[in-house]
Amino acid sequence: MTIGKIQLPDWSAELFKPHRYKVMHGGRGSAKSWTVARVLLILAASKTLRVGCFREVQESIRESVHRLLSDQIQQLGLGAHFEVTQNEIRCPSTGSLFVFAGLAQHTVESIKSFEGLDVAWVEEGQSVSKRSWDVLTPTIRRPGSEIWITFNPHLETDETWVRFVVNAAPGSWVRAINWRDNPWFPPELEQERLATKQRDPDNYPNIWEGEPLRVAEGVPVPILAGTTDCRAS
Repeated sequence: MTIGKIQLPDWSAELFKPHRYKVMHGGRGSAKSWTVARVLLILAASKTLRVGCFREVQESIRESVHRLLSDQIQQLGLGAHFEVTQNEIRCPSTGSLFVFAGLAQHTVESIKSFEGLDVAWVEEGQSVSKRSWDVLTPTIRRPGSEIWITFNPHLETDETWVRFVVNAAPGSWVRAINWRDNPWFPPELEQERLATKQRDPDNYPNIWEGEPLRVAEGVPVPILAGTTDCRAS
């Protein structure tokens, strides 16, 4: 789909519709985070939107999606509409605001400062603990507020997978998004995908198809390396 001159994958149309939970899970190369960043910037440039961007642990702004949003502002030609500071991103014409935080660092009391958010975007959701979800979800309480989650599943027992995919709340939009759903899937990643399929067929379904790993008693679970390519998540 195309909005003005901005191109988005077809599945992103659902992001413009109201859902309390928008859950996007899958393997590498799907452009989940890249697409969410674009959609949020489009919305923030058209109306007042307060967005909190969260990860389980964020020691510095460099560990957030601040850089991804900043890059997308330039790629979309929206530099005249947004002010990018060290800790925030603002759209003066609409009053929109993006803030960034790590969930693990917050208590029930300190996270109350985010009660006024319209959207809470939780990136790398596979790492978010039960405690963090129990603190965050009742805090996002503004009428019409939404929680957007992007993640590459790790274990089938992970809190985020169990809570938002296996036991999705009524009215949630839950979508598996993988490399084949990315119309801009680059040839470099296709080479990596095929190489992984040949070299490591046991872990290929988790890495590239977003299937969570099953946990067998007494069997160590591999820790999979992440990626810094925004098109790859």
